[in-house]
Amino acid sequence: MVQRSGATPWRFTEGLVACLGPILDELYEALVQQLSADLNVFHLPGDETGAIGFMETWIHTLREQTRADGEIADDVE
Repeated sequence: MVQRSGATPWRFTEGLVACLGPILDELYEALVQQLSADLNVFHLPGDETGAIGFMETWIHTLREQTRADGEIADDVE
């Protein structure tokens, strides 16, 4: 059996953040630039809440997709 010295959830999380941090920073910068160029860039037709409504809809959709994927995985097992 191979032992992984120091492999802990905390170190895994630190490594993941170190890898994803620069990507998320660049994504944030791109989104802020788009928003400052056009305040309606994240406007959904029929929704007057603007960027906040866009993010709420996006997060809701991600959660629903995650639940649906979990249900599919449960059906497969």
